[in-house]
Amino acid sequence: MWKIHEFYWAINDLQGHPSQQDWKDHLKPVQSWVAATPNSITARVVLAQAYIDYAWDARGGETGDTVTNSGWKLFGQRLEQAKATLDEASALPRKCPEWYYAMQSVALGEGWDRRKVEELVERAIASEPGYYYYYRAHAYSLMPQWNGEDGDAAKFAEQSADRVGGDAGDILYFQIGAKIVCACNEPEFGRLSWPRLQKGYALLEKQYGVSVANLNRLALMATKSKDSVVADSAFKRIGDSWDKQAWTTEVYFNQNKTWATQIAPAEARSRGILQEAAANLQSEGGAQYQKNMEQAMLPLMRQCAQSSNDDQGKFELVVQVAKDGGTEDAWPRHPTAMAMCILRELHGSHIKKETPFPPPPHPAYWLDLQLDPAAVNTAAAN
Repeated sequence: MWKIHEFYWAINDLQGHPSQQDWKDHLKPVQSWVAATPNSITARVVLAQAYIDYAWDARGGETGDTVTNSGWKLFGQRLEQAKATLDEASALPRKCPEWYYAMQSVALGEGWDRRKVEELVERAIASEPGYYYYYRAHAYSLMPQWNGEDGDAAKFAEQSADRVGGDAGDILYFQIGAKIVCACNEPEFGRLSWPRLQKGYALLEKQYGVSVANLNRLALMATKSKDSVVADSAFKRIGDSWDKQAWTTEVYFNQNKTWATQIAPAEARSRGILQEAAANLQSEGGAQYQKNMEQAMLPLMRQCAQSSNDDQGKFELVVQVAKDGGTEDAWPRHPTAMAMCILRELHGSHIKKETPFPPPPHPAYWLDLQLDPAAVNTAAAN
């Protein structure tokens, strides 16, 4: 994280819900700072951000229809003060990357048109390409509740990461994702690429070291992606150092931590088996044996067709074949009526110690079978 960004955040971070007197006590020394050092861009950016936070205090964080007329009026007035302060700061000889970030907040609050917002973010990126907060702020502004539509923020994240390219692009992708994900029902995060987010996090940690804040974001992303294995690993590293900005409440953090702890072992085993099945498919004779097994499944599918109400949906069945052609283990990737019927038949065959399949290339052989009930009709026609 950029130290200058953390500096600004820390100065203006008023704990709890500040009263009007708290705001006055906060603004007065900042205004004095600006008066005492008129050529300091830092002082003016701090003051502008204070006005922005003060504006949102008047508006509140709920939907627009809950804001009172006086709330809207104060919101607009304080944003105008923030913009005027930033405009004054722009004429100073010294520059600061946080200036653009603050102006992005003004643009969001004042509802600038999209073209003007895009021009602002392009100027910001050109001024300091590595200041990833610009990308995060713009992605947030593209959420449906602001200036965008479903998919706009995710598309911007992908385009931005691709434009930067390489490891830096993947890191940026994670950093943008860390702004989009939340402890809420936000569908936009689901449009991001989970594999790319993981890659970006790994590269970020490799380059800069471990960040508890980023680990919390990774764990939150993993729970939203229903990846219990990655979530469990992150939770173990986090320990009790939960981040309120990520999880909102400790209860929500602990709920997801418990879920990951309970589900991860079985999920990790399943992934290992699927990796083994994929390796078997690529090994010598693996593809042919896969075809032979799919053909050997046709009688079972034919037998199950009636009891499964003529279910014609394609499905995947993970099967472990013993060295003599018997079934040692099996489960459907996505249960269907046909898949569950076949699973029952395989279980009965195992109990009877039958060997319905050709001997595999090696004992305890795993396959991930892609089965299509329509193949039964095709085989019958031939």
